[in-house]
Amino acid sequence: MRIISLFVLGLLACGGGGGDEVCNGGDCICPQGADCVIDCPTGVDCNVQAQPGATVDVACGDSLSCDVECSLSASCDVDCSSGDCDVTCPGSNCEVTNCPEGTCDVTCGMTAVLPTRTGTTATCP
Repeated sequence: MRIISLFVLGLLACGGGGGDEVCNGGDCICPQGADCVIDCPTGVDCNVQAQPGATVDVACGDSLSCDVECSLSASCDVDCSSGDCDVTCPGSNCEVTNCPEGTCDVTCGMTAVLPTRTGTTATCP
């Protein structure tokens, strides 16, 4: 019973959303074949690994840093309202908000093309 309780706490640590996200503290892996919603925990580094073809939505919140790998996802939306944010987006269908240059790095696609920036929003075409 104790192991089951620890597993459930691990799943809740990232405040997951739409699928069977597996989180260990701030380290989260999205489920295969399902969309993924992650609310990063406060006060820790948050690392999110998305799955190919999925729709990904990440809220970095008050995490210390937020690293999101979603380059093979169908779409990826990240709110980087934390201190340090690094997002590897798919080549298109990616928007990263609250992403000031200098503390937020975004690349688009497997060839690391830079996004279009408007204010604190970075968009991959």
